[in-house]
Amino acid sequence: MVQRYQDLVCWQLANDLKREVYALLVESPSARRDLDFANQLRDAASSGPANISEAFSSYRHKESARYTRIAKNSLTETHNHLGDGVDRGHWTAERITNELKLAERAIGATTKWMAYLSSSEGPSPKWQNPST
Repeated sequence: MVQRYQDLVCWQLANDLKREVYALLVESPSARRDLDFANQLRDAASSGPANISEAFSSYRHKESARYTRIAKNSLTETHNHLGDGVDRGHWTAERITNELKLAERAIGATTKWMAYLSSSEGPSPKWQNPST
């Protein structure tokens, strides 16, 4: 049962991806020196779990789905930037195989949660249900 945003598999995967990206940037001096690239990658990687947590805190499912779409977009952007790092010579395609797979898993889990939120109604607010 999900009681906090950290219980969501999509958040766990997105947060793991964020941590891997941070480690990758620390490991690659050339990527760190490419300031615009490093900032874009860092921002995209941190946006995924941040928006998933924001989605969790939104009471209405349709509103939550909007934040989840933003998270999915950020995860996809992170995936793209990882490949761009190969093109820029910051790391090899082999080096980021696990990060790309993790991004794909995070995107898939987030997409599934987004589909659920888009097709369901949230619970009634507590102020409308005095029995709780």
